[in-house]
Amino acid sequence: MRKLPNLSYIIFAFFLLAFLAACQDVQHADTPDVELSDFDILKDDGFALSSRQIKDKIASLCKKSTEADIANATTRRHYLNGEGLIWIDRLGVKSQADSLVAFLDKVEEQGLNKGVFRIDQIKDDLKRAKNLDFDEKHKINDVMSRLEFNLTKAYFRYAAGQRFGFVNPLTALNKIQLVGKDTVKVKSKVFDLQLQQPNAEFFNLAIHKVRNDSVADFLRSVQPKSRLYTALLRELGTAKGDYRQKVQVNLERARWRLKDPVEKHDKYVFVNVAEQMLYAVTPDSTMVMKVCCGTVGNKTPLLNSYIKKMELNPVWRMPYSIIKGIAGRAGSSSYFGRRRYNIYDGSGRKVDPSKVTRQQLLSGRYSVVQSSGAGNSLGKIIFRFDNPYAVYLHHTSSPWVFKQQNRCVSHGCVRVERPLDLAVFLLDEGQKDKASDIKYSMDHGTESKDSIDTTRVIKNLPVQPQIPVYLDYFTLYADANNRLREFHDVYGFDKLLYTQLEPLVR
Repeated sequence: MRKLPNLSYIIFAFFLLAFLAACQDVQHADTPDVELSDFDILKDDGFALSSRQIKDKIASLCKKSTEADIANATTRRHYLNGEGLIWIDRLGVKSQADSLVAFLDKVEEQGLNKGVFRIDQIKDDLKRAKNLDFDEKHKINDVMSRLEFNLTKAYFRYAAGQRFGFVNPLTALNKIQLVGKDTVKVKSKVFDLQLQQPNAEFFNLAIHKVRNDSVADFLRSVQPKSRLYTALLRELGTAKGDYRQKVQVNLERARWRLKDPVEKHDKYVFVNVAEQMLYAVTPDSTMVMKVCCGTVGNKTPLLNSYIKKMELNPVWRMPYSIIKGIAGRAGSSSYFGRRRYNIYDGSGRKVDPSKVTRQQLLSGRYSVVQSSGAGNSLGKIIFRFDNPYAVYLHHTSSPWVFKQQNRCVSHGCVRVERPLDLAVFLLDEGQKDKASDIKYSMDHGTESKDSIDTTRVIKNLPVQPQIPVYLDYFTLYADANNRLREFHDVYGFDKLLYTQLEPLVR
């Protein structure tokens, strides 16, 4: 550092006292009225803070920062809109910066890349600011503007990433999917879980926490706390190679927070599509059963909803995607008759299959409905819940598929191994007397009315209260004993997520 003139010794002493005070763990009140011009009294060229220079330099940093994440966008918007400084006040750099650095210093323990947060640059600039180590190469206004900008971006990125996830699956999975070994652009959504998202309110709260000296408490509050996240974080310590990537991807999934989280409910149904298993959970017990999910070409969408009713011995209204597959059978009365497929025109009139052409089926103006009973693709019971994909949980007329290891065989719906057990699980205490009638209806509901007790036959039964259902995807999942179990990435979602996550992890 160059030798100071006599007047500068006084200024140096003033700055030294101010920065030492800033390094103490003291509380700073909000200072919205502080202007950079407050520093202009320091007229020594080496130590004078220029409000114009700092504003211009931060604006320049904003324009050069082009990362396409919400933390960078929010940082740019804050400064380019002329909002005030967050980390620097008339006393120098706030001690809250040290609280942030303490968290950033540990990001590698969470599998994150320190370089993404520019922690080394931040620590170097903080050291210079505290030691007044400025010179021609490291001018005070350059250091302070860079420090302000980097602290804000790192703070927003870390807080939002830990609270909401670093990758947005709505864009990562819904624009590109894996089919076979290739990635393809798609129009349909496969990820529709309703997630909490960072918004202006969150970032305003983050700024408020800096100005009120509660950064450490705030950053502790945004950490994921689920049992799965804790188990995965522990596993990360020894994970290597491809397995480490799998841990990283599932850690990211565990960071995502649902708007309607499972922890909010005492009773719910959870399907892990990657595992091809269903969990029916209450505070006292968990019932587990196998399921069949969609093929790679007809993926089961990931979503959450509420099971609102059971339908016994349903008819199957064939989706257009399947109608296209059988359009070549148009005109064959025997094909449609054996499968009890009925064809209806746009007016709802039943049409003779022998008189329907392939072009008519492909036009979208004709519907195909399979009658209830033996061989019905939905089996003897379906569990309906609102969703835009016409996807449900249901029984199957092909029970042998549950013996397969890979049970991704459906057109998107989830076939359940023990539908009666699931039906009984869904019953409220006041409905338990319906269990025997559900079984009777499944066994005899399609028989002749003359041969059965019609008073016991149920067609539709509301689920009251409605039970939350989650269709999710974890290739590492903790069992009841908190042991991680590994599953095959059947849809290739791990690969797609890791391409987005890779720059952020180590």
